[in-house]
Amino acid sequence: MKSTDMMLDVSSAAGLGEPAHIAATLHLPDDMPEGSRHLIFALHGGGYRRLYWHPIFADESYSFARWFTGQGKAVLAIDMLGMGDSSKPEPEDSLSQAIIAAAHAEALAQVVKSLGRPGQRHGIGHSMGGMMITAQAAAHPTLDRVAVIGWANEPMILGDTDVATLQAGLIPSGYLPTPRVPMRTFFYGPDVPQSLIEADEAHASSSPATLGRDALTPGIVHAAAAQISVPVLIVQSVVDTSPAPEREGAYFKAAPSVELQILRDAAHCQNFASTRAEHWAALNDWIDRLS
Repeated sequence: MKSTDMMLDVSSAAGLGEPAHIAATLHLPDDMPEGSRHLIFALHGGGYRRLYWHPIFADESYSFARWFTGQGKAVLAIDMLGMGDSSKPEPEDSLSQAIIAAAHAEALAQVVKSLGRPGQRHGIGHSMGGMMITAQAAAHPTLDRVAVIGWANEPMILGDTDVATLQAGLIPSGYLPTPRVPMRTFFYGPDVPQSLIEADEAHASSSPATLGRDALTPGIVHAAAAQISVPVLIVQSVVDTSPAPEREGAYFKAAPSVELQILRDAAHCQNFASTRAEHWAALNDWIDRLS
């Protein structure tokens, strides 16, 4: 796998009146197959950064990026605007879901242009990233398919905490940490080593209050989900956000196909589960079948 870190200027798309950049890593196969290119555009969740897709603190078997480049696909993982190494505009409340989605779409467009080869773009979002990939796919319809992983359009369940408790901890404006310890049994199954959990938490990112508030607002992307007109895959673990995964597909009214995958023996952060390779293989099969 060949990995390249980059900082993408999205100032014009964001329209904030100040410089805005998206930190990204492009992971390419050592030997890229000829013909049309498959590019996976991956958005992490709240409190995370792009390391979720290639955790440098864990062994290679935990790398989503390494697994998919091994299947001949490129992976573009970004830090969402306001998170990780990407710009954190001030005041934070100048951000909005629409601005962040526009910045992400611009980052993707720049990398696609730089690759110089036609190909398919597969948008994948985990948790809060599932909310954001839904918003982006509706407002900037350049993705060929969308996978929504660990995000619920049904009223969310959040393990040992709940929406009301998390809403009470929000600040009016600014960047705030995700309360990770109360979320441990929700994020990780009992099979995840304690040392890995602690390493993952040590690499956490703050999140914009704007996105935290949106993610805890029931129905926040229902209208966006209804506009998506490409194939959609919904992924939930047996311990995850949706109280009724079988009802999630109904929100994607315009999608030509909607599939549901439920990952066994896994909690919300599928990439750390012992069954992660099953999840990746099922996701890869969905991409290949519809390409």
